Amino acid sequence: MTVLPGCTALTALVQGKEIRAYAISNSLALDVTVGSTLVNMNKKSYCLNLSKKVFNEMPNKNVIAWNVLIITYGMHEKGEEALELFKKMEAEPNEVTFTALFAECNHSGLINEGLTLFYIMKNDHGIELTSDHCIFVVDLLGRAGQLEEAYEIVKTMLAELHKNLLHLEPNVASHYVLISNIYSFARLSNKATEVRKNMSQMEVKKRPSCSWIELRDEVHKFMVGDVAHPQTEKLHAFLETLSDKMRKEGYIPDTSCVLHVVNEDEKGNLLCEHSERLAIAFGILINTAPRTTIRVTKNLRFCNDCYVTTKYISKIMEMEIIIRDVWRFYHFKEGTCSSGDYW
Repeated sequence: MTVLPGCTALTALVQGKEIRAYAISNSLALDVTVGSTLVNMNKKSYCLNLSKKVFNEMPNKNVIAWNVLIITYGMHEKGEEALELFKKMEAEPNEVTFTALFAECNHSGLINEGLTLFYIMKNDHGIELTSDHCIFVVDLLGRAGQLEEAYEIVKTMLAELHKNLLHLEPNVASHYVLISNIYSFARLSNKATEVRKNMSQMEVKKRPSCSWIELRDEVHKFMVGDVAHPQTEKLHAFLETLSDKMRKEGYIPDTSCVLHVVNEDEKGNLLCEHSERLAIAFGILINTAPRTTIRVTKNLRFCNDCYVTTKYISKIMEMEIIIRDVWRFYHFKEGTCSSGDYW
C-alpha cells in the first residue's frame, strides 16, 4: 500500500507491473483497499484492461472501488462505458461519483446524458450540487444551449463558492482560477478581476507546469521553460526545427494560450517551452527506433496549442504519442487524436 501510490504518481510502469504481479500472485488484490489502489495504478499506467480485470476479481467492492473504475473509463475516453458501469453500481454513489461522471460526459460529448445525471443526482440520490460539480454542469448546460439555466446555477453557486473555497482554503490557486472563470461566465468582469487581484495580493501561485516521461526504467521530469536538463539546447533546437516543418504543414500557433504581455513572435517562442513539448522532444531524440510509442504525463490540463502541435508531431515524425494530463489520455497518431478533437 505504501509503494503502489508512488509508482502511480511517477508512472513507473516497470516497477508498478512487478509490484502488481506480486500482489496478484499472493491474493492481495482481493482486498478492497489494495485492489482499488491497483485499479488506480493501472488507470494511470495506460492499462485499462488490467484495471477491469482487477476490479472484476474483487469479491467485495465499496464506493471507492466503483468510483476508481468509473474514473478509469473516463480517462481512457470510454464515457459511455462509464455510464453503463454507473447503472450497474452495487454501492450508493457519492459526490465523487457524479464529479467523475459529469467530467466524462463533458469530455465525451454526452451532453444529454450529463444533464440527466444532473437532475437525478438530487432527486434520486439526495446529493446537492457542489463547487466541484458546478464547472462541469455549467459547461454541459452551455453546450446544450441552456444558457439561462447555466447562468442561474452560476449565480446561486457564487456565494457558496466564495465562502467554502477562498475563506476556508485561501492558499489554493485553483480555487481563485475557478471562481474568476465563473464570474467571467456570469458577465461579472469586475468581480473576476477582483478575485485575480486578491490572488496576487495573497501571493498565491499557480502550480508550475511539469511533464515527465519514463525511458529505459528512468523517469525524466521537465518544467515549463526548463533550462536545467543537460540536453536543453539540443531539445530547443529540435523543437525549432519541428516548428518550421509544422508551419509548412499549415500550423498556426494559438498564442491565446500565452498570458505574458509580449509580441506574437515571443509568444510563439514561449509555447515551445511548454513542459509536454520538451518531454515529447526528449522521447523522440532518445527513442531512435522507428514508430516507437512516446508516453508523456502532465500535471495540469493540456493546452490548446500543445494539443494541435502534438497532432502535427505525430504526423511528421510518424510516431504514436500518448499524453496523460490531469483529466484523461490522448492518443495521437498520423496527425489525429483519439478524442476526435472533442475535449
